[in-house]
Amino acid sequence: MTCSISKDLVTGVGQLWSPQAQAKNVRLVLEMEDDLPSRIMIDPLRLRQILFNLLSNAVKFTSKGLIIVRIYRQSDAQGNNELRFDVEDQGIGIASDQLERIFSSFEQADAGTTRRYGGTGLGLAISRKLAQLMGGDITVRSSLGHGSCFSLSLPYDSLLLTAVDMPEGFDTSEADEAPEEGPRTILIVDDHEVNRRIVSLFVQPLGWRWVMAEKGQQAVDLCRSEAFDIILMDMQMPVMGGIEATKLIRSQDGPNQDTPIVALTANAMDHHQKAWADAGVEDFLVEPIDPDLLINLLFDKSHINPLRAAA
Repeated sequence: MTCSISKDLVTGVGQLWSPQAQAKNVRLVLEMEDDLPSRIMIDPLRLRQILFNLLSNAVKFTSKGLIIVRIYRQSDAQGNNELRFDVEDQGIGIASDQLERIFSSFEQADAGTTRRYGGTGLGLAISRKLAQLMGGDITVRSSLGHGSCFSLSLPYDSLLLTAVDMPEGFDTSEADEAPEEGPRTILIVDDHEVNRRIVSLFVQPLGWRWVMAEKGQQAVDLCRSEAFDIILMDMQMPVMGGIEATKLIRSQDGPNQDTPIVALTANAMDHHQKAWADAGVEDFLVEPIDPDLLINLLFDKSHINPLRAAA
Protein backbone atom coordinates (compact mmCIF):
# COMPACT_ATOMS: atom_id res chain seq x y z
CA MET A 1 0.00 0.00 0.00
CA THR A 2 1.19 3.51 -0.73
CA CYS A 3 1.19 6.27 1.83
CA SER A 4 1.97 9.96 1.58
CA ILE A 5 4.26 11.17 4.34
CA SER A 6 2.42 14.45 4.67
CA LYS A 7 1.59 16.86 7.45
CA ASP A 8 -2.07 15.92 6.99
CA LEU A 9 -1.41 12.31 7.98
CA VAL A 10 -0.02 13.29 11.37
CA THR A 11 -2.25 16.28 12.06
CA GLY A 12 -5.30 14.17 11.24
CA VAL A 13 -4.41 11.86 14.11
CA GLY A 14 -3.33 14.73 16.33
CA GLN A 15 -6.69 16.48 15.95
CA LEU A 16 -8.27 13.78 18.10
CA TRP A 17 -6.04 14.66 21.01
CA SER A 18 -5.90 18.45 20.59
CA PRO A 19 -8.91 19.18 22.85
CA GLN A 20 -7.50 17.06 25.68
CA ALA A 21 -4.06 18.62 25.25
CA GLN A 22 -5.38 22.18 25.12
CA ALA A 23 -7.47 21.59 28.24
CA LYS A 24 -4.21 20.82 30.08
CA ASN A 25 -2.27 23.69 28.42
CA VAL A 26 -0.15 21.14 26.59
CA ARG A 27 0.99 22.14 23.10
CA LEU A 28 1.28 19.64 20.23
CA VAL A 29 4.15 20.42 17.85
CA LEU A 30 5.00 18.74 14.53
CA GLU A 31 8.56 18.82 13.14
CA MET A 32 9.12 17.29 9.69
CA GLU A 33 12.39 16.89 7.83
CA ASP A 34 12.34 18.91 4.59
CA ASP A 35 13.44 16.18 2.18
CA LEU A 36 11.09 13.37 3.20
CA PRO A 37 9.94 11.11 0.35
CA SER A 38 6.53 12.08 -0.98
CA ARG A 39 5.12 8.57 -1.34
CA ILE A 40 6.40 5.25 -0.04
CA MET A 41 5.21 1.67 0.22
CA ILE A 42 3.84 1.44 3.74
CA ASP A 43 0.54 0.51 5.40
CA PRO A 44 -1.26 3.80 6.17
CA LEU A 45 -3.88 2.25 8.46
CA ARG A 46 -1.33 0.59 10.71
CA LEU A 47 0.79 3.73 10.74
CA ARG A 48 -2.19 5.83 11.81
CA GLN A 49 -3.06 3.39 14.58
CA ILE A 50 0.47 3.41 15.96
CA LEU A 51 0.63 7.21 15.97
CA PHE A 52 -2.83 7.31 17.55
CA ASN A 53 -1.71 5.08 20.41
CA LEU A 54 1.59 6.90 20.98
CA LEU A 55 -0.11 10.30 21.05
CA SER A 56 -2.80 8.92 23.34
CA ASN A 57 -0.23 8.00 25.97
CA ALA A 58 1.72 11.22 25.53
CA VAL A 59 -1.37 13.34 26.19
CA LYS A 60 -2.52 11.12 29.05
CA PHE A 61 0.76 11.34 30.97
CA THR A 62 1.66 14.98 30.25
CA SER A 63 0.15 17.69 32.44
CA LYS A 64 2.04 20.70 31.03
CA GLY A 65 4.61 21.67 28.43
CA LEU A 66 5.07 20.22 24.95
CA ILE A 67 4.45 17.06 22.99
CA ILE A 68 6.63 16.99 19.89
CA VAL A 69 6.17 14.67 16.91
CA ARG A 70 9.30 14.46 14.73
CA ILE A 71 9.45 12.73 11.35
CA TYR A 72 12.78 12.18 9.64
CA ARG A 73 14.84 9.70 7.65
CA GLN A 74 17.74 7.63 8.87
CA SER A 75 19.72 4.54 7.90
CA ASP A 76 19.96 1.38 9.95
CA ALA A 77 23.20 -0.48 10.68
CA GLN A 78 23.03 -2.17 7.25
CA GLY A 79 22.47 1.10 5.40
CA ASN A 80 18.77 0.49 4.69
CA ASN A 81 16.34 3.40 4.54
CA GLU A 82 14.18 3.93 7.61
CA LEU A 83 11.51 6.43 8.52
CA ARG A 84 11.60 7.56 12.12
CA PHE A 85 8.65 8.94 14.05
CA ASP A 86 9.50 10.30 17.49
CA VAL A 87 6.72 11.19 19.94
CA GLU A 88 8.43 13.11 22.75
CA ASP A 89 6.60 14.45 25.78
CA GLN A 90 7.45 16.39 28.92
CA GLY A 91 5.30 14.18 31.12
CA ILE A 92 5.86 12.07 34.20
CA GLY A 93 8.44 9.77 32.63
CA ILE A 94 9.09 6.09 33.32
CA ALA A 95 11.54 4.48 35.72
CA SER A 96 14.35 2.58 33.99
CA ASP A 97 13.36 -0.75 35.51
CA GLN A 98 9.83 -0.39 34.11
CA LEU A 99 10.66 0.40 30.47
CA GLU A 100 10.30 -3.07 28.98
CA ARG A 101 7.19 -3.92 31.01
CA ILE A 102 5.14 -1.18 29.35
CA PHE A 103 5.11 -3.16 26.09
CA SER A 104 3.55 -6.17 27.79
CA SER A 105 -0.12 -6.87 27.06
CA PHE A 106 -0.76 -7.81 30.67
CA GLU A 107 1.30 -5.41 32.75
CA GLN A 108 1.34 -1.71 33.52
CA ALA A 109 4.46 0.25 34.32
CA ASP A 110 3.39 1.17 37.84
CA ALA A 111 0.25 0.51 39.86
CA GLY A 112 0.20 4.01 41.36
CA THR A 113 0.51 5.59 37.94
CA THR A 114 -2.35 3.44 36.67
CA ARG A 115 -4.61 4.56 39.52
CA ARG A 116 -3.86 8.24 38.93
CA TYR A 117 -3.71 8.48 35.14
CA GLY A 118 -5.33 5.29 33.87
CA GLY A 119 -3.36 2.48 32.28
CA THR A 120 -1.75 2.23 28.87
CA GLY A 121 -4.06 -0.71 28.14
CA LEU A 122 -3.14 -2.76 25.11
CA GLY A 123 -2.15 0.35 23.14
CA LEU A 124 1.63 0.05 23.42
CA ALA A 125 1.64 -3.73 23.09
CA ILE A 126 -0.49 -3.52 19.95
CA SER A 127 1.60 -0.67 18.55
CA ARG A 128 4.82 -2.62 18.93
CA LYS A 129 3.24 -5.70 17.32
CA LEU A 130 2.06 -3.55 14.41
CA ALA A 131 5.51 -2.02 13.99
CA GLN A 132 7.13 -5.46 13.99
CA LEU A 133 4.62 -6.73 11.44
CA MET A 134 5.74 -3.86 9.20
CA GLY A 135 9.39 -4.80 9.68
CA GLY A 136 10.13 -2.09 12.21
CA ASP A 137 10.04 -1.58 15.96
CA ILE A 138 9.21 0.86 18.73
CA THR A 139 11.79 1.84 21.32
CA VAL A 140 11.55 4.18 24.27
CA ARG A 141 13.88 6.55 26.12
CA SER A 142 12.64 7.93 29.40
CA SER A 143 13.66 9.30 32.75
CA LEU A 144 11.33 9.40 35.72
CA GLY A 145 10.03 12.94 36.13
CA HIS A 146 11.57 14.16 32.87
CA GLY A 147 9.32 12.85 30.12
CA SER A 148 9.53 10.10 27.52
CA CYS A 149 10.35 9.68 23.85
CA PHE A 150 8.79 6.79 21.93
CA SER A 151 10.48 6.15 18.58
CA LEU A 152 8.85 4.25 15.73
CA SER A 153 11.30 3.05 13.07
CA LEU A 154 9.91 1.66 9.82
CA PRO A 155 11.90 0.41 6.83
CA TYR A 156 10.84 1.46 3.36
CA ASP A 157 12.26 -0.22 0.29
CA SER A 158 10.17 1.17 -2.55
CA LEU A 159 10.41 4.91 -3.01
CA LEU A 160 7.76 5.62 -5.63
CA LEU A 161 7.97 9.36 -6.18
CA THR A 162 10.05 12.06 -4.56
CA ALA A 163 9.22 15.73 -4.39
CA VAL A 164 11.54 16.54 -7.30
CA ASP A 165 10.08 14.05 -9.79
CA MET A 166 6.38 14.47 -8.93
CA PRO A 167 4.59 14.85 -12.29
CA GLU A 168 2.43 17.91 -12.79
CA GLY A 169 -1.19 17.36 -11.86
CA PHE A 170 -0.48 14.21 -9.84
CA ASP A 171 -3.01 13.95 -7.02
CA THR A 172 -1.37 13.18 -3.70
CA SER A 173 -4.42 13.88 -1.55
CA GLU A 174 -4.88 11.65 1.46
CA ALA A 175 -8.41 10.73 0.37
CA ASP A 176 -7.02 8.49 -2.35
CA GLU A 177 -4.66 6.62 -0.07
CA ALA A 178 -7.06 4.27 1.68
CA PRO A 179 -5.99 0.66 1.44
CA GLU A 180 -7.40 -1.48 -1.32
CA GLU A 181 -8.46 -4.19 1.10
CA GLY A 182 -10.12 -4.42 4.47
CA PRO A 183 -13.27 -2.89 5.92
CA ARG A 184 -13.64 0.83 5.37
CA THR A 185 -17.32 1.71 5.91
CA ILE A 186 -18.91 2.04 9.35
CA LEU A 187 -22.58 2.46 10.26
CA ILE A 188 -23.01 4.53 13.44
CA VAL A 189 -26.45 4.04 15.01
CA ASP A 190 -27.37 6.29 17.95
CA ASP A 191 -30.40 8.46 18.72
CA HIS A 192 -28.19 11.21 20.19
CA GLU A 193 -26.53 13.39 17.55
CA VAL A 194 -23.66 14.36 19.86
CA ASN A 195 -22.74 10.71 20.36
CA ARG A 196 -22.78 10.08 16.61
CA ARG A 197 -20.55 13.09 15.99
CA ILE A 198 -18.07 12.05 18.67
CA VAL A 199 -17.68 8.59 17.15
CA SER A 200 -17.25 10.09 13.67
CA LEU A 201 -14.46 12.34 14.97
CA PHE A 202 -12.69 9.32 16.42
CA VAL A 203 -12.99 7.46 13.11
CA GLN A 204 -11.98 10.36 10.85
CA PRO A 205 -8.18 9.98 11.13
CA LEU A 206 -8.42 6.39 9.92
CA GLY A 207 -9.60 7.60 6.53
CA TRP A 208 -12.69 5.41 6.71
CA ARG A 209 -16.18 6.35 5.53
CA TRP A 210 -19.10 6.46 7.94
CA VAL A 211 -22.89 6.52 7.64
CA MET A 212 -25.14 7.71 10.47
CA ALA A 213 -28.57 6.50 11.58
CA GLU A 214 -30.57 7.95 14.48
CA LYS A 215 -33.23 5.23 14.73
CA GLY A 216 -33.19 1.46 14.85
CA GLN A 217 -35.58 1.13 11.92
CA GLN A 218 -33.43 3.47 9.84
CA ALA A 219 -30.43 1.25 10.52
CA VAL A 220 -32.39 -1.86 9.50
CA ASP A 221 -33.46 -0.18 6.24
CA LEU A 222 -29.92 0.95 5.45
CA CYS A 223 -28.57 -2.54 6.11
CA ARG A 224 -31.02 -3.98 3.62
CA SER A 225 -29.45 -2.11 0.71
CA GLU A 226 -25.91 -1.01 1.63
CA ALA A 227 -23.00 -3.17 2.73
CA PHE A 228 -21.15 -2.06 5.85
CA ASP A 229 -17.94 -3.40 7.30
CA ILE A 230 -18.73 -2.65 10.95
CA ILE A 231 -21.93 -1.51 12.69
CA LEU A 232 -21.78 0.45 15.96
CA MET A 233 -25.22 0.07 17.55
CA ASP A 234 -26.63 2.01 20.51
CA MET A 235 -28.58 -0.42 22.66
CA GLN A 236 -30.87 2.10 24.42
CA MET A 237 -32.84 3.72 21.58
CA PRO A 238 -36.56 4.55 21.77
CA VAL A 239 -39.20 2.77 19.66
CA MET A 240 -36.79 0.17 18.26
CA GLY A 241 -33.85 -0.62 20.50
CA GLY A 242 -30.48 -2.00 19.52
CA ILE A 243 -31.33 -5.63 20.30
CA GLU A 244 -34.42 -5.63 18.07
CA ALA A 245 -32.58 -3.82 15.28
CA THR A 246 -29.72 -6.32 15.49
CA LYS A 247 -32.10 -9.28 15.30
CA LEU A 248 -33.78 -7.84 12.20
CA ILE A 249 -30.44 -7.15 10.50
CA ARG A 250 -29.32 -10.71 11.19
CA SER A 251 -32.57 -12.25 9.95
CA GLN A 252 -33.33 -10.19 6.85
CA ASP A 253 -31.94 -10.78 3.39
CA GLY A 254 -29.18 -8.33 2.65
CA PRO A 255 -25.43 -7.75 2.69
CA ASN A 256 -25.07 -7.34 6.47
CA GLN A 257 -26.21 -10.65 7.94
CA ASP A 258 -22.63 -11.41 9.01
CA THR A 259 -21.33 -7.86 9.49
CA PRO A 260 -19.75 -7.36 12.95
CA ILE A 261 -22.15 -5.44 15.22
CA VAL A 262 -20.70 -3.71 18.29
CA ALA A 263 -23.01 -2.55 21.09
CA LEU A 264 -22.68 0.99 22.43
CA THR A 265 -24.02 1.10 25.96
CA ALA A 266 -23.81 2.71 29.37
CA ASN A 267 -24.58 -0.64 31.03
CA ALA A 268 -22.67 -3.85 30.41
CA MET A 269 -23.87 -6.29 33.05
CA ASP A 270 -23.47 -10.00 32.36
CA HIS A 271 -27.15 -10.52 31.59
CA HIS A 272 -27.05 -7.62 29.12
CA GLN A 273 -24.06 -9.13 27.35
CA LYS A 274 -25.83 -12.48 27.05
CA ALA A 275 -28.92 -10.84 25.54
CA TRP A 276 -26.77 -8.96 23.04
CA ALA A 277 -24.85 -12.08 22.08
CA ASP A 278 -28.09 -14.01 21.58
CA ALA A 279 -29.29 -11.25 19.24
CA GLY A 280 -26.09 -11.34 17.19
CA VAL A 281 -23.90 -8.66 18.80
CA GLU A 282 -20.19 -9.55 18.67
CA ASP A 283 -18.70 -7.06 21.13
CA PHE A 284 -19.50 -3.93 23.13
CA LEU A 285 -18.11 -0.55 24.14
CA VAL A 286 -19.12 1.24 27.32
CA GLU A 287 -20.05 4.91 27.02
CA PRO A 288 -18.49 7.42 27.32
CA ILE A 289 -16.36 5.77 24.67
CA ASP A 290 -12.60 5.52 25.19
CA PRO A 291 -11.01 6.40 21.82
CA ASP A 292 -8.18 3.90 22.40
CA LEU A 293 -10.62 1.05 22.88
CA LEU A 294 -12.75 2.12 19.92
CA ILE A 295 -9.88 2.37 17.45
CA ASN A 296 -8.28 -0.89 18.52
CA LEU A 297 -11.65 -2.66 18.40
CA LEU A 298 -12.29 -1.30 14.89
CA PHE A 299 -8.95 -2.67 13.74
CA ASP A 300 -9.72 -5.99 15.38
CA LYS A 301 -13.12 -6.27 13.71
CA SER A 302 -11.51 -5.16 10.44
CA HIS A 303 -9.33 -8.26 10.56
CA ILE A 304 -6.24 -6.10 11.12
CA ASN A 305 -5.52 -7.86 14.39
CA PRO A 306 -1.83 -7.52 15.23
CA LEU A 307 -1.89 -9.98 18.11
CA ARG A 308 -3.30 -12.78 15.96
CA ALA A 309 -1.31 -11.83 12.89
CA ALA A 310 1.95 -11.94 14.80
CA ALA A 311 1.20 -15.29 16.39
